[in-house]
Amino acid sequence: MKVGDLVRLLDDPEVHRNNGEIPPDAVGIVVEEPSTACFQKGGAMPSMWVQWNGRWDWDSMFIEDLEVISASR
Repeated sequence: MKVGDLVRLLDDPEVHRNNGEIPPDAVGIVVEEPSTACFQKGGAMPSMWVQWNGRWDWDSMFIEDLEVISASR
C-alpha cells in the first residue's frame, strides 16, 4: 500500500464496528504515510493516512483494515 492508492474498508463486521463513522461503501485515497506506526496492545500496527470521499479530514487507518481497490502507478 502506498500514497495514491484507492482503498475501502474490508468487508468485516469488526472493521465496520471499529470504524463506524466511515460508510461501508466509502472509497478513500491514501494521502500520506505516518511518521510513526500506531501503537496498540501487543506492539506497533502499520497505518496510513486516508482521506475518505466526502470528508475534508484525514483518518489514520490500520493497513490490515483496508483493501486496495486501485493501486497508484
